[in-house]
Amino acid sequence: MQYTTLAKRTSAVRCGLAIILLTLLLGIALPSNARVLKRGMRGNDVASLQVLLLDLGYKVVVDGVFGPKTESLVKAIQQSMGLRVDGLVGQQTITVLNQLRQGVVRYTVQSGDNLTRLAQLYDTTVSNIIKYNDLANPDSIRPGQVLHIPTTSLAVLSRFFANQPKFLWPVQGRMSSGYGYRIHPVTKVRHFHGGIDIAVPQGTQVRASAAGRVVRAGAMGNYGLGVVIDHGGGYTTWYGHNSQILVRVGDVVQQGQAIALSGRTGLATGPHLDFRIKIGDQTIDPLELLF
Repeated sequence: MQYTTLAKRTSAVRCGLAIILLTLLLGIALPSNARVLKRGMRGNDVASLQVLLLDLGYKVVVDGVFGPKTESLVKAIQQSMGLRVDGLVGQQTITVLNQLRQGVVRYTVQSGDNLTRLAQLYDTTVSNIIKYNDLANPDSIRPGQVLHIPTTSLAVLSRFFANQPKFLWPVQGRMSSGYGYRIHPVTKVRHFHGGIDIAVPQGTQVRASAAGRVVRAGAMGNYGLGVVIDHGGGYTTWYGHNSQILVRVGDVVQQGQAIALSGRTGLATGPHLDFRIKIGDQTIDPLELLF
């Protein structure tokens, strides 16, 4: 089954969140003299916001300065919770943050702990703990490690969307073929196309859509010379039909870094990039996630 309904699922979840948030916001108000926090501000109220973000499991320095990192975290949470994404922290945003805080437990791993035991202890699931903490290897938690355990569905959903990587277009060009069923331009057989084709001149730099680690690089059959990048959280991006590969397996790449040069290797009619995004083994429509 293909993940063709991700946008619909996201919309439905956010509709549900909106109902919950409306209930929370009714009758709750900040003091009349509370200021709306935004980038560039300093003070104890900014430090309190940063402590709240830290309690929710986000990596932030508590310095009382509303800088770009604090703003980006606020925007990510606003987006995931269906709020207006403006980076401003007023009554609505701070109320939601406080409510989320009530559904997250900060836990220090003890000797003998495992995720199954912790999930039972806090009435949640192993999957929720893994997703919330973005654990790359859930089988190797260690004593002293700090986990943030979500105990409410609201907390789980907020982190699910906040952890989603921000994908940028790997090349700029005309989309010559979309995601879904099509007639293959070479074989003339109807098949499911798990990505999008972007027509670009031979030798165009192909850039990493998001930061991550290269897990495959080389000849990939009909896909030609390809590169696969793991971004964590189950997300991978795939870049096919290149003429030259500029990275090796194990390389850590930054968003926007050149990883290949476009071409027409493999089964292709002309120079282009076949770009794909997967969650686990399932492809999703890149247009739903590209910025």
